[in-house]
Amino acid sequence: MNALHAVAAASGPVSTAIDAADPVPTAIGVGALALGLVFLARGASGTVDAVGVLRATTTGPAGLDGDERAVRITGRAAAIDDETLPAPFGGDPALCVDYDVSEFRSQGEGQSWVTIDGGEAGVPFRVDDGGTGIRVDPAAAAFSLDVDEKIKVDADEEPPERVRGFVDAVDEVDATETGYEVGPVTIGDDPRRRYLQRTLRPGDEVTVVGDAEAFPDAPVGEVKSRIADGSPFVVADATPRRTALRLVGASAVPIGGGAVMLVVAAVALSPVVAALV
Repeated sequence: MNALHAVAAASGPVSTAIDAADPVPTAIGVGALALGLVFLARGASGTVDAVGVLRATTTGPAGLDGDERAVRITGRAAAIDDETLPAPFGGDPALCVDYDVSEFRSQGEGQSWVTIDGGEAGVPFRVDDGGTGIRVDPAAAAFSLDVDEKIKVDADEEPPERVRGFVDAVDEVDATETGYEVGPVTIGDDPRRRYLQRTLRPGDEVTVVGDAEAFPDAPVGEVKSRIADGSPFVVADATPRRTALRLVGASAVPIGGGAVMLVVAAVALSPVVAALV
């Protein structure tokens, strides 16, 4: 038997098993398997980042000399040349922003919050520690920030003024038709909304974990290093330990979802597995 015949013989039982199985459950099983693996990989990434945050070497800005190395810096966040971002819900000056807009929608037999828009952004800022600062360029960073605005708007309410401008400016969250709430039931559309905002503001305590690199153009008062990348690269408004706990907590959702998808895949693909065995 040549190699081609050997491959055909080996793949024969697999092809037969797939052909004999109901194509709809098989397709569902394959899709659930793929989604489960994606979710598990995402959750594992968050856990790996948490370990990286805890294991990174704590270094003050004054201890950096331009060499490339993984570091963990803590201090006060400060604007560079007064450059800031307007916070989405209120317009207060911020250095890093993460926001989420959700609607409470009917999902099958129940209701749940469904994200309709979200995003994050940041501008370069400085981490000050005892008068010495290091530049951080957060474009590629993962943000771990506490919620500082949580605004819920019921179906029969108008958004408060501090979010009105955001709603008018962003098409994805343009106002929906107003429904009416009768107890737990919304008649009409389901426009009950939740606006979440997380920000890093000038003066906030900040922890940055990433790779320091040479930055010879640093102005007077800053070390000749900056942080613009890393594995992990995290900007947080909490202590390293609390940041790690946040990352692990966030990874629990995709890990749980991945486990559910793998169970669905196992059930849907069981006829194929049984035929192979």
